[in-house]
Amino acid sequence: MKKYLSLLWPLYVGEFFRSLSFFVPIWILFFQARGLNLAEIGFIATGTYLASVLLEYPSGIFADKYGRKLSIIVSIFLSAVALLVEVTAYSTTQFFIGAVFIGASFAFSSGAREALIYDSLKEKKLEKFNSKVLGSLDTLGAIGGIVSSLVGSLFFTLHNTLPYWLTIAAYGTGLFFFIFIKEPKYKKDGEIIDTLKNFKNGLKLVWKNPVLKSLLLLYIPLFFFEEAWYNAQQPILVGLGLPILFLGTYQAAKTIFFALGGVTLPKLLDKFSHKTLLFSIIIIEFLVWIIMGFDNLYAVIIFSYILILLHQLWNYVDADIIHDHIESHVRATTLSARQMLISLVWIFNPWVMGYLVNTFSRNILFPVFGIIILIVALSIFISRKRYF
Repeated sequence: MKKYLSLLWPLYVGEFFRSLSFFVPIWILFFQARGLNLAEIGFIATGTYLASVLLEYPSGIFADKYGRKLSIIVSIFLSAVALLVEVTAYSTTQFFIGAVFIGASFAFSSGAREALIYDSLKEKKLEKFNSKVLGSLDTLGAIGGIVSSLVGSLFFTLHNTLPYWLTIAAYGTGLFFFIFIKEPKYKKDGEIIDTLKNFKNGLKLVWKNPVLKSLLLLYIPLFFFEEAWYNAQQPILVGLGLPILFLGTYQAAKTIFFALGGVTLPKLLDKFSHKTLLFSIIIIEFLVWIIMGFDNLYAVIIFSYILILLHQLWNYVDADIIHDHIESHVRATTLSARQMLISLVWIFNPWVMGYLVNTFSRNILFPVFGIIILIVALSIFISRKRYF
């Protein structure tokens, strides 16, 4: 651990401050306090995916051409701007603009962050630790999430904008430490990145490489319905009897599980095959949605934690597979191309999920989601399992 910690320490410190998102436990309640319903909140969230569709691929090319470090710095700056827009918003239009900035922020960091980590490790012949680094970063981020979650709800009760202003300050501090990140050498001496060529190669690789294509096809049905929970979890939990003041405690406990997942889940890669882990994710994801349709507060809370751990495990399995199929000089571009395709599928997802949750009974809706996941994801897994 000391080997990669000394190499990536600015990233670790910066990620910690970036994880101090005090607004996370209360953001839906904040939107509702400004007069929005769940369907409107879902519509606003489509702005995030719209920006991702438009900027994900160009931002990946930007990262490969001008540097992954610069791309991450731009991402943090956009995050701060997004929160500034939202905390001052009273109209659906302004909230939508804030969501667009959040999507832009995600776009500039998604492929760049993973490419920066992998190529930094590869430069020192430490790439075998990639999943462990991602896990330890998740754990560190979870610690920051625990701290911010525990006090975020309290700050909200003092003044509903306070969590946003504190988060903006934390992001600014994180930005300072990201300046000290060392950019790894991922291009050949004298090599000039051809933007158009990278664009074509990255998109072609995502769709033509059978491994990357199989993972993309499996990801979509597995996680398509998550927005139905994440965009409505706070009112659902309150409706099941959880006091508002304990939303922060719920979020803190969730980040504790996430932290534990960052330590333990990468170890599963040494014990089980990729096929076994992916099959397990499908089955457990199905069971999670069935249980989350119940009216038992404790069952819903427990299985909502399992939901996040499943996505976390997927990320580690996915990262352990894909990098052997992507060259360094197009790594950020290819990862961003894949995320762009996902965002294209997801662009109206938050609005649709918000509408469904707002219109239909969760007791029926969530189990239906689980059955769809089981049928579609299992069919894709069986038909393409030779690529996993």
